[in-house]
Amino acid sequence: MKQFKIYANPLGAHEAVKQGWSWPAFFFGMIWALVKKMWTLGFGVIAVFFVLGFMGGVAGGDLEQLIDSLTSIGGLLLGIVFGLNGNKWRESNLVSRGYDFKDTISAANGEGAIALYVKASSDKNG
Repeated sequence: MKQFKIYANPLGAHEAVKQGWSWPAFFFGMIWALVKKMWTLGFGVIAVFFVLGFMGGVAGGDLEQLIDSLTSIGGLLLGIVFGLNGNKWRESNLVSRGYDFKDTISAANGEGAIALYVKASSDKNG
């Protein structure tokens, strides 16, 4: 079982955020950030890689190879940083969008965690 933090917004939408390492953030970095509505992070990373790619294309020769190598190493390091911090960033983003922390639930996946939280909440209120 994995630990998930449950967040809810005033309209009743729920989000589950797994605790610990984020494999989707590690593998899909900027795309993952955009899917999770972290616009500044996602577009910022895209802009940095675009600028580096442009610089490498303009530079040519050995400098182009150096920039390509640095971009490859940077991509791996960026994946590690995203994997380590992705879920924390997602929690901060949810709070900034009006979500409130509700509970921590153990479940096999995020959908299961939300279902357990909603059931427990309805049992308390019902």
